[in-house]
Amino acid sequence: MALPLPGTPIIIDIGSAYVKIGFAGEPGPRFVFPCITGTEKYKSVMVDVSARSIYVGNDVSRMRGVLKIKHPLSRGEIMDWDSYYEILNYIFYSLLRVENLSPYPVFYCEPPFMHRETKEYIARVFFETHQIRSLIMMPTPLLSLFSVGLTTGLVIESGDGLTWVVPIINGQLVQHAVQKIPIAGIDVNQNLKGLLMREGANISSSAVDEIIQDIKEKNCYFVLDPNKPPKTDEMFSVPMPDGSTIKVPTYILYQAPEVLFNPGMLGYGNIMNIPQAVIASLKAIDNHYWHDLLSHIVFAGGNLSYSGFQERFESELDPLLSQLGSIPKPVAPLSAVKTELIKLQAVEISKKKEDTCPNCGAFVNLSDGNELCPSCGGVLVLPEIKIGALGVIKQKKPEKGKCPHCKKDVVDTNSLFCPYCGKPIESLETTRLSEKVIEKTPVQEFSEFMESASKVLKFFVPSNLQFAIFNGAAILGSLPSFQQLFITYEQFQTNIDLLYRDISEIL
Repeated sequence: MALPLPGTPIIIDIGSAYVKIGFAGEPGPRFVFPCITGTEKYKSVMVDVSARSIYVGNDVSRMRGVLKIKHPLSRGEIMDWDSYYEILNYIFYSLLRVENLSPYPVFYCEPPFMHRETKEYIARVFFETHQIRSLIMMPTPLLSLFSVGLTTGLVIESGDGLTWVVPIINGQLVQHAVQKIPIAGIDVNQNLKGLLMREGANISSSAVDEIIQDIKEKNCYFVLDPNKPPKTDEMFSVPMPDGSTIKVPTYILYQAPEVLFNPGMLGYGNIMNIPQAVIASLKAIDNHYWHDLLSHIVFAGGNLSYSGFQERFESELDPLLSQLGSIPKPVAPLSAVKTELIKLQAVEISKKKEDTCPNCGAFVNLSDGNELCPSCGGVLVLPEIKIGALGVIKQKKPEKGKCPHCKKDVVDTNSLFCPYCGKPIESLETTRLSEKVIEKTPVQEFSEFMESASKVLKFFVPSNLQFAIFNGAAILGSLPSFQQLFITYEQFQTNIDLLYRDISEIL
């Protein structure tokens, strides 16, 4: 494929299981390969045979029988920096084949709460080793949210190593409410491996993890009620790398991913499952945001791609929503509020035959019905208006010449205060609602502003959960306003804090 125009950001999404690479503005990643590296098990003894010192990605999958396989990332953390460097070199020089990286910015998708030292070190690798033009690093939940066109929502993101429940309001992560669950795809693999061993299907291969993952991705699914699973005695066959096949019962296909809703299957007694983490996250936020978050639940990550996950998640979350009680409805937008303007009525008064113009002072004859001054053109007659919605009740004025409080004679009746007691002589006209208006005013119960939590849930599922993060980055990276947030090496050296710039600046 031809390279796009210089200045187009390169999207790099390195996950624990897969690496997704492409350019901003494209509908999907150009390259997807396993995040694994491999080295030879045995030294080459053949003459004139050149062998690479390390293999990356799909080359490892094809030669997994003769290679020692390494996983550079585990639970979102970089565990093998040498292998990580090899993956970056493989991306730039073997896949994209960019001879000069200086014209291209890099959009790096980072996991939430990446250590500051790790983040800055990765930035230095891009700037100093690969000589890129500019860089931006963004948390993956934000990108998952933007991939479905939202800026506020509750993101449930589950990959190979970790599961995150992240509330986002107006493009900002509510950090104190984020829930991190150490149950993800690798735990489903472990559970599936144990179920296979229990059935006597022991896979003896150096690439057993890759074989287990392949079985999981192609066959596993969720049932709506694990206590009443479908009854079937069918067996399914799984091909092995050596050409043989193993037969296992179908029940393990829906029991393997159950660990996401029942961590106790692997002995994790103190770890919340995904629905419990959602409730814990919402309890840490003001209840006025609950409606917006529950009505904008976004799924992301390849570990949620199982058939039936959304239905199962909803059935598990619904009973727990009672812990939240009633959820306040969001304030309706102004355009949706029904308003009635108060009608103004003209007051009929006796017409004058002659008067002076209030603008220029000229004497004007009004007997001919003329309402404009012939000298200056100003309006001579202004209609008086009254508002008929409110009943105005005027209190009686005090007796002339006496204070209504101390009853002493007051010489200056125009004075506002009594010279003897200091209290106001004339009470101001008070305006209050008449009884008829009060009777007609409808009483709105507080329950009208509350809503049952079970009726709020609404899900936004990307077309491809595995590529949700990449697609969100591809959308943002193509926006001219967003490209202003990229930082150059000079800016990075001057102010490292620019690397943590808030995305909400452009929202």
